[in-house]
Amino acid sequence: MDTTAPALVPSGAGPGNGALTGLAGGGHGGTVTRDTVRIPGAGDRDQRTVVRPALAVLFRVAVGPNADAYVPRFLDFERAGRPSIAWHWPAFFAGPAWAFYRRLWVAGIAFALTPLAGAFAFSSLSHDLDGSGPLWWVALLLCVVVVPALLPALSAHALLYRRVQGVVARAEGETKSASKAVELVSRVPAVSVAAALAFGGGALAVTAATLAPPIAAEHDAQGTRHALATGLADVRLVQDAVESAFRRTGTFAHARNVGALVTRDRSGAIDDVSVSPVTGRVRVSLAPGLAGAGGKALLLQPVVDGDRVIWVCVPVDIAPRYLPDGCRR
Repeated sequence: MDTTAPALVPSGAGPGNGALTGLAGGGHGGTVTRDTVRIPGAGDRDQRTVVRPALAVLFRVAVGPNADAYVPRFLDFERAGRPSIAWHWPAFFAGPAWAFYRRLWVAGIAFALTPLAGAFAFSSLSHDLDGSGPLWWVALLLCVVVVPALLPALSAHALLYRRVQGVVARAEGETKSASKAVELVSRVPAVSVAAALAFGGGALAVTAATLAPPIAAEHDAQGTRHALATGLADVRLVQDAVESAFRRTGTFAHARNVGALVTRDRSGAIDDVSVSPVTGRVRVSLAPGLAGAGGKALLLQPVVDGDRVIWVCVPVDIAPRYLPDGCRR
């Protein structure tokens, strides 16, 4: 705004009731609204909205802590006539706690429920992702952490701006005095540490309790998949011996004792290995303590295809999520 713009002369009314109603300089003219003064220019497109100075003071009092960061942005919202989307890091990392701290009760409840909604959405996907390893964790992170955190991160500034705007408007509506309006605004608590700790912490606890069982189950499943993959790699010695016996004799009869070849089990997942002298099938009995598969068995069935032996993994009563890739095909 250039230095020749007309000076604003208070009429004695409060900031919320058109406190600045006149313009010095007589013939310049101007339009005064509740929150702004509009300076006439060459046309509507060239007109600029100037925020009245009292509003900055009232906003600063209403915002409370960290006003230096919020108020300039809120004044930009005033000039634009509406709030805009802006990123807010504290709300991204702790949306419910931030909202309750800023006394945004409805938003706090909504932000607290969003991760739970994400958890339910993830539950509908998790069965299709069982045993997929990293993809399972990526889906969990997106559904329960990243996507729910985007809502508070993108809406925090606008929500707090609307709350502050409402507090200021109510104060200005009750008095014609600017100083009295500031006093009224200062009486409204800007933040609540107790609410942030109690409700924000409670929301975090509920979310954690909801997610803990499926996360623990997937952790166990991943451990079992890794142990079985390692154990089956050791059993490959037995399979090679069975194939060698078949190529030499044309029968699996001489492979009955090759289970003893498993002299090293790096996984701790295998309890016993035996070979059928009739079919050459390798039975891998699993250790009792193996999560989701303890005491059960995997059958490695040889299928003769010409001069080749193809192995088919047949799990016995083991859920797919606990099986390595080679046994889930």
